[in-house]
Amino acid sequence: MKLIRIFLCSLLALSASMVCADTYGWHAAEVRGDEQAVLVLCPGMNGDGAFFLNESSWMDFAKANRLGVIALAFKSKSEKMYGEAREGYYWPEQGSGEALLDAVRTTYGRDLPILIYGFSGGAHFTSRFAEWAPERVIACAAYPAQFWDAPQINKTNPPGIVACGEHDGGRWYPSFSYFYQGRQQQKPWVWVSLPGTGHNRHGAFEQFVRDFFEVTNGQSNIAAYADVESGEVFEASEEAVQQELMAIFPNQNLIQAWRELHAFK
Repeated sequence: MKLIRIFLCSLLALSASMVCADTYGWHAAEVRGDEQAVLVLCPGMNGDGAFFLNESSWMDFAKANRLGVIALAFKSKSEKMYGEAREGYYWPEQGSGEALLDAVRTTYGRDLPILIYGFSGGAHFTSRFAEWAPERVIACAAYPAQFWDAPQINKTNPPGIVACGEHDGGRWYPSFSYFYQGRQQQKPWVWVSLPGTGHNRHGAFEQFVRDFFEVTNGQSNIAAYADVESGEVFEASEEAVQQELMAIFPNQNLIQAWRELHAFK
C-alpha cells in the first residue's frame, strides 16, 4: 500500500496574540531510497494536493525516473493574496519557499533538486518559486496563473513551460505576457496555448509536462527552437526575427508533441 504522510507548519505571527494566516501542509509518497530529484505537485488555490498521489500517471512517471513526490497543501487567506496586500503562500519569500525546501529535506534527508508543476493557484506558487530558488529547480511548468510577477534576472534560469487555456477568461493575456517578458530575459521557456480549453486540468498537457521534465531531468544539452505564432522551427535562436516569440525546447523530439497541443495564430 502506498504510504502518505503529512507535515504541517504555521507561519508565526509577529504577535503571539494574532491568528496565523498561512499553513504549509504537504503530502509525500513513500520514500523508496533511490530518489535523485523531487517532483513537486501544486494544486489550485488553497487546495489539498493529496489526490495527486493517487494518480498513476504521476506516480508511475516518478518511479520510472527515480523521483520523490511531494504534493502541496498550502493555504493562505484569499483576500490577502488577491487584494492589495499581496500576502500569502503565492510568494515564497514570505515563508512558503522555505517550507517547501524544509519538506524536501525532512522527507529525503538531503537537499534534492526539484521539478515543479502547478495548476491555477499552484501556478502562482510554481512560477515564483522557480524565480526565488532557481538553483534548486531542474524545470518548472505553470498553468495558468491569474496574475504574474515580473520575471527576475537570475544567473540560473531553469527550463520552463508557461501555459493557459485559449478560453480561460482574463488569464490568457497575462500568462502570455509573462512568457514574453521571460523570453526578453533569455529564459529557456516554452509557451503553450491550449485550444478550446477553459480553466481546468488537461490530461494531454500534463503528459507533455512529464515528457518535458523527463528530458530536462536527463540534463540534455540539445536545444530546439520554434516560433510560438507560426510553429516554424529554427536550428539556432539567432535565425528568428523576434526572439521573444521563440519557444526553447530541450530537444527536437518535444516539438511534435507541442504542435499537437498548441493553438497557433
